[in-house]
Amino acid sequence: MSFSTLLTAVLPVYFLALIGAFLRRQNVLTSEMERGMLKVVIHCLYPALILDKLLGNPLVKTPSVIASGIGVGFLIIVCGFALSYLLGRLLRLERGTGLRTFALSGGVQNYGYTAIPILMVLFSNPDTLGILFVHSLGVEIALWTVGLMLLKGSFKPQLKLFLNGPIIAVVVGLTLVYTGLDFIFATDGPLLGQIVRQGMSWLGGCAFPIAILLIGGTIYDLIGREKLSAKVSLGGIIIRCLAMPCLILLLAKHLPLIIELKQVLLVQASMPAGVTPIVIARHYGGRPGIAVQVILATSLLGVITIPLILAWGARYLGI
Repeated sequence: MSFSTLLTAVLPVYFLALIGAFLRRQNVLTSEMERGMLKVVIHCLYPALILDKLLGNPLVKTPSVIASGIGVGFLIIVCGFALSYLLGRLLRLERGTGLRTFALSGGVQNYGYTAIPILMVLFSNPDTLGILFVHSLGVEIALWTVGLMLLKGSFKPQLKLFLNGPIIAVVVGLTLVYTGLDFIFATDGPLLGQIVRQGMSWLGGCAFPIAILLIGGTIYDLIGREKLSAKVSLGGIIIRCLAMPCLILLLAKHLPLIIELKQVLLVQASMPAGVTPIVIARHYGGRPGIAVQVILATSLLGVITIPLILAWGARYLGI
């Protein structure tokens, strides 16, 4: 895997994010538009992409593959929370000064929209995206259970948190696969199913470009609005660009996983912090400014660290 190939995979993501930031600066992508477009991505485009890549996917027909994908996704997030919490204590962050929000934001990588185009460029098997979405289900479960418990200091399950487009799409897609009903939407199946499947494919193809534009606009809005803390930014970089890549790659190396899941974990290891913790911190009494700093520091440095981690990790895993 050459460095030029890695740059080809990574730089277009940052290019789209820069376009999103430019559109936000020019007020073409307004805050009102951004909220509406985000709902379209979450509840329409991304679910369409998930279903398109799950239906008829032979990799997700094995129960052990599903279990390992969800289990590893859950495990790495919980480990990320624990390591981030410990590092936060070492940095002398305390409850009320951002410790819990730092632990939450440091523990979650950008597991979806940014990872998708990189995975598509690096690995030619389109079925690998189905494994990514199964893995993401484990991430979502950890985020909305352990993550909320960490931030709030108490655990009260809320079923409605799991009633979002991506999670429903994964569950529906796996149900159709295991009942054999996914043949209805096969490209050589019934005419109505073919029409629906083509529509899914077109909608799904819009998901990650639009999502990355929105991420770029969001990052532009965040820059300069928070007073930067060197220890928070450095802590985020240590967790997301050093500690978690090593842990994820160790798991990928030594756990009995299919090659496609190892490829997913390689890309996950290189990802900067995800943006979801900002939303969670805003709604559940955290400190969004802490999450913003972790995301900005790891995302800006990511243009260097992502290809480096991918290059080293690919050699380490032999893929």
